[in-house]
Amino acid sequence: MLKGLLRRLLAVALLCVAVGSAGAAPARRVIILSWDGAADWVVDRMLAANQLPNVARLAQMGARAEYAVPMYPSITACGHAAIWTGAYGDVNGITGNAVPVLPRAEHTLLERRSGFSSASLRAEPIYFTAARAGKKVAVLSATQSYPPDPYLAGLRAANVPTDRLVSFSGFESPITEDGDGAVWDAKSLRPAEGWTAAPPHNGAMKELSLPIGEQTFYVLAYDDPNDPVGGLDTLLIREGSKEPDHALASATLKPAEAAENTDHFSPPFRVTKGPLVGYAYFRLFSLAPDGSGMTLYQRGVNGLRGAASREETEKYLAAYGGFHSAPFDPYERGELGKTFWQGGDGAAERRLLECIRLDYAFLKRAVRYALKRWNPDLLIDYSPMTDAAGHLWMGVLDPQSPRYDRALAEKLWPYYAQVYQLADDWLGDVLTQMGRDTVVCLVSDHGMRGAGKEFSPNAVLEKAGLAARGTDGSLDLARTQICAPPWGDYFLAVNGTDWKGGIVLPEDRERILRAATEALLAATDPETGQHIVTRVFRPAECVGLGMGGEAGGDLYFDLAPGYTTTGAFLPSGVRWLESPIGGGEHGYFPYGVKMQAICFFGGAGVRPETRLAGIRQIDIAPTLAYLLGIPTPKDARGHVLGEALRAR
Repeated sequence: MLKGLLRRLLAVALLCVAVGSAGAAPARRVIILSWDGAADWVVDRMLAANQLPNVARLAQMGARAEYAVPMYPSITACGHAAIWTGAYGDVNGITGNAVPVLPRAEHTLLERRSGFSSASLRAEPIYFTAARAGKKVAVLSATQSYPPDPYLAGLRAANVPTDRLVSFSGFESPITEDGDGAVWDAKSLRPAEGWTAAPPHNGAMKELSLPIGEQTFYVLAYDDPNDPVGGLDTLLIREGSKEPDHALASATLKPAEAAENTDHFSPPFRVTKGPLVGYAYFRLFSLAPDGSGMTLYQRGVNGLRGAASREETEKYLAAYGGFHSAPFDPYERGELGKTFWQGGDGAAERRLLECIRLDYAFLKRAVRYALKRWNPDLLIDYSPMTDAAGHLWMGVLDPQSPRYDRALAEKLWPYYAQVYQLADDWLGDVLTQMGRDTVVCLVSDHGMRGAGKEFSPNAVLEKAGLAARGTDGSLDLARTQICAPPWGDYFLAVNGTDWKGGIVLPEDRERILRAATEALLAATDPETGQHIVTRVFRPAECVGLGMGGEAGGDLYFDLAPGYTTTGAFLPSGVRWLESPIGGGEHGYFPYGVKMQAICFFGGAGVRPETRLAGIRQIDIAPTLAYLLGIPTPKDARGHVLGEALRAR
């Protein structure tokens, strides 16, 4: 036993020497791409089927982790914060997509703010560490990067020029109400009036008008004499006026079914909303000659804000094309045509994919422009598309979901896989631009599994006499001892006297926690009799996954397959999800196979064809910092993955 221990200690010592020894210089550049919601089990399945050639190429170039462990709960804001900071939520303060407002003594248990905001992050992210070290950083899209004020102030305090950090975010700057965009059908059309300078046409015309930001768009449907189709066959779009001399811009669209390109989208229309600038796009999928049917998609529009001048931001946006958007909600409502589960033939799915394809085309343009314009040492970009597709379809794709349908899953899986393949194509475009001195790292924040039902922990606690509602139906803190707070996912928080207005004394905490544990474990589905909560954890009993801390919970729980949580008070404690195909969910215990995330990195300083065992997300930032030759983010708790690195 002693000899074995000595051998292991010697191996660790030699590894440390290898990582710290002199030799090759650090990488000149690190590029981090995040695929939100890209599940390790999905990527493994597609790699085995040779469907992700560029991910396979990156793995061959460097290191592939068996999986990456998110924090608990496995939520988007938490996973990304762990990747950037090298620390989980008990250290970095990001314990959910929403977090409590602190300090507790000054705020109630019900107050919350965004977990995506830099104001909520309590640990240093790698993009700030790199800028403070004098590296040029371009953050094209990343959680906790906005507002940039804390980072710019930190750079000034360190006497580092603030132009070392260029960052952008669009999530906080909507120009259209719905980020997914809108679909306009024939019911929106009415007889055309006032088009004194209409194009040549046959017969009567129809029109609609729609606002985007501060601009109004006028759309004219007409019969083009040069088009062999009889009846309505063309749309004319003018921005700002029906008169061509006064219109800000115009475009002509012909109906065309979904294609494996983006050629049928309109040119960009520049729109504004106060100081915000964005670009609108249109796509005409169908137009009935008699005007009885039309499918006109208007892409969602967001502006950009961040650590860049207005002029710099507008130049980047013009080159980029537009912030993330794809019509997932309109598709699910059947506005792109009947979905498979509504009896469709796949046209709606193909239309959705074309819109997603445009988003990835923009991502390629964004990275190319950023590399040329700013020549950054560290570049970070992100795509939400794999996550959105998982939320949409995983309820019917996952065999453990109560909404699983094998026949329907066989139809939908190829479309889900194509979203990953479009992401893989984006990765491939980045790989073609990397030099020998570059490291490319591909990560995700969490996995995905199917669900068909929602579970209400607060309803269970109310039944047990541990939580209470006021006359308006919301939690009554004067009578609530423990609850799932508005900022909590998969955990409960005691309404203790450490919170403003809290009622539970320190000596009563243990009794409340025990009673809540019993209530959760006793909860059953009234339809099946199945126990819903499978495990309950105290933070002190499950160290190393980010549980607890000032912004965390007091009692964590995991759910049986097929269930997700809701803060609503449900009469029976359980209800079916509204969608007939359920949904994809995450947040569950992070060591579950379907919650595991991905991590691949290759390039300068990385050993090729290295297979790592499971890693923690908090190991990613220290490793990339080492490769880039900068200090580890100061609050990091992870370690450098030395076994994947070449000796220096």
